[in-house]
Amino acid sequence: MAKYHRIIMNGESYYREYRYGSDSYGEMLSEEELVHMLLEEVVDEEIEISEREIESALRRIPDREDRYLLQNYIRCLERVGRE
Repeated sequence: MAKYHRIIMNGESYYREYRYGSDSYGEMLSEEELVHMLLEEVVDEEIEISEREIESALRRIPDREDRYLLQNYIRCLERVGRE
């Protein structure tokens, strides 16, 4: 993965890729541009979650204990997601 140097000009942060082998820099990027570029590189798949579909799937689980276990697990994930 590329390494970047943070450059602060007039209180604004910019980032430039630093190439150690050639001791050179890439183009200057804003933080928003860098984050967008890095996310495109590392995000493999987008998964959309529908609460309605999850609730429907939970209701179709015949075993009450399995259903209860999954409901608790989902609540735990929701709490972790809010932290």
